[in-house]
Amino acid sequence: MSAAVGVAPVFLCHGAGGDAGSMAALARELEDVHGVPARPLSYPGRADMAGPPRESVAALAEFVRERVEAELGDLAQPHVVLGHSMGGAVAIEYGLGAPAGLRALVLVSTGARLRVHPSILAALASPPEAQAPTGTPAASFARSLELASRAPRDTALSDWRAADAFDRMARAHEISTPTLVVVGDADVLTPLKYARFLHERIVGSQLAVLPGAGHTLPTDHAPQVAALAAAFLSKVPAV
Repeated sequence: MSAAVGVAPVFLCHGAGGDAGSMAALARELEDVHGVPARPLSYPGRADMAGPPRESVAALAEFVRERVEAELGDLAQPHVVLGHSMGGAVAIEYGLGAPAGLRALVLVSTGARLRVHPSILAALASPPEAQAPTGTPAASFARSLELASRAPRDTALSDWRAADAFDRMARAHEISTPTLVVVGDADVLTPLKYARFLHERIVGSQLAVLPGAGHTLPTDHAPQVAALAAAFLSKVPAV
């Protein structure tokens, strides 16, 4: 007997500097419009999740395993993981661990390798008062990231360092879980070529490209991403 995977919960993994609220719009679309149970997660080190930040993508993926097991009682229970940006890296790492109940992955605006320019990391690590009022381009960009962040400064920096260290280019082909890759063709942080690499390496994966869309798909294009995810998941057997 089989059922649409939409009856299984979808755990949403946010990007660097975010929290569960970063995925709230997408979660609402999945649940209210498509009837897909959505579970936005916050990693440790945020206002709504106590504890020190996990300092690597592997450690974040282990945290997701802990949360899935805590909610479902067993990693063999059907579930889906959807990740955005660094959260997509977490989803890739989670998928490589191949929990028995994992039915699908949805990788949004992400890549098998994520690199952050050293000047950006340096600017993020410097207190605002140490930066010139006008700032370098890197400092200005880092400041915009900080202002957009939903996490404390140290936690956000830990996230960006974890993203910078992530590299699963040599192992992406090992993912055998049904996978949907979603990207905006105007994304300059994780450009289209990143998504194409994942699509080419993950056998049987599907690629969806949103024309004119940038990096923040879960907030700026939540209805489109939810519709793509729901349509994809409806074709994946739950058991």
